Amino acid sequence: MSEINKPKNPEDDWKVWLVVNPANWLMPILFAVLLVVLVVHSFVISLGYGF
Repeated sequence: MSEINKPKNPEDDWKVWLVVNPANWLMPILFAVLLVVLVVHSFVISLGYGF
């Protein structure tokens, strides 16, 4: 039986960009991260932990 090669991180981390094309997905990912950051910050500030 042949064994499946396990990824060796971080040496194989670059291979994710063969599947996730940054030309198409980089800006939507960054906008999603920005949205998460804004939601978390507004929630924390509403709890009274702001300035």
